[in-house]
Amino acid sequence: MSEPHGQSEGTLPATYEELVREYGKRILSIAYDYVKDYDAAQDVAQEVFIRIWQKGKEFQARASVFSWIYRITVNLAIDYLRKAKSRGKLADREGVYSDQYRTEQESGSTGVVPGLEMERSALRDRIDASLDVLSEHQKQAFILRYYQEMPIDEIAAIMGCKESTVRQHLFRACHKLQDELSDLADRLGFSEENEG
Repeated sequence: MSEPHGQSEGTLPATYEELVREYGKRILSIAYDYVKDYDAAQDVAQEVFIRIWQKGKEFQARASVFSWIYRITVNLAIDYLRKAKSRGKLADREGVYSDQYRTEQESGSTGVVPGLEMERSALRDRIDASLDVLSEHQKQAFILRYYQEMPIDEIAAIMGCKESTVRQHLFRACHKLQDELSDLADRLGFSEENEG
């Protein structure tokens, strides 16, 4: 998945509505990948849009617009998780919101076998729960690469590090997840990240 088309790398959309239309689905998807709760992801996304709109004039075109937006989204999602944890109220990882989000995300697909869809959903829940064993950088690299399907060079730009560092985070993340999901490792096909 690459940066959404329609805007050049260094410019923000001219109106709030265009901002939401251009980046809304990806921001919601990234927020959900972190907080695992549909309503919370919507709240985070709304806060992201407000923050972007308020701070848009401060944006420096040193990186892509999406890299900047991604950092804001992750920071706000992490803030949400910290606050939820301190209140003893963690995000719902397996409930109705998870199902609702997946339904909305996959509504374009047709002919999905129900049993296969349930198995895939259960597998994703196992992986999601296992991400807690990763360091923050490993988790960020893993989510960008395998959930957001971004290329290594774009991940490096977003994380502000070298491509080799991203590969190292991914290598370590996959090995930790192999240990955590040892009963599923062969089926999932985790491997070292060698592509660019």
